[in-house]
Amino acid sequence: MSASDDRPFAEQLLERRGFALATALVVMLGGLVVPFVGWVAGMVMLWRARAWTTRQKVWATAGPLLATGVVLIVLALLTANWSTTDAGLGGSPVIPVVLDLGGTAVVLLLVSYAVAGGWLLWSVLRRPVPQA
Repeated sequence: MSASDDRPFAEQLLERRGFALATALVVMLGGLVVPFVGWVAGMVMLWRARAWTTRQKVWATAGPLLATGVVLIVLALLTANWSTTDAGLGGSPVIPVVLDLGGTAVVLLLVSYAVAGGWLLWSVLRRPVPQA
């Protein structure tokens, strides 16, 4: 970004390190601070930013969804044949039963996107700061 750059400020902003840092933090914490809206804002910022490759953006967007889906499928398969016992529905306080999968999914998504945001933040911070 030089002084003679004729592009609009909004276009120049997408290339700034500060925007990338803010984006990583919104991806990391947006869904926790403002559920759903924060996540959407983080994804929009991520896909507009120029700090990451398309492959990195795809992994940061889909990776947590895929990881959560795999864990939920495994949990559903583990609990599929459980019945109500004297210990309660499912009989195990350790592994969530099918009725708890929704809450588990929300927690897993929040943790997964926190990890993805941390990875994005790390990738921005490890790059050298461009000299103006």
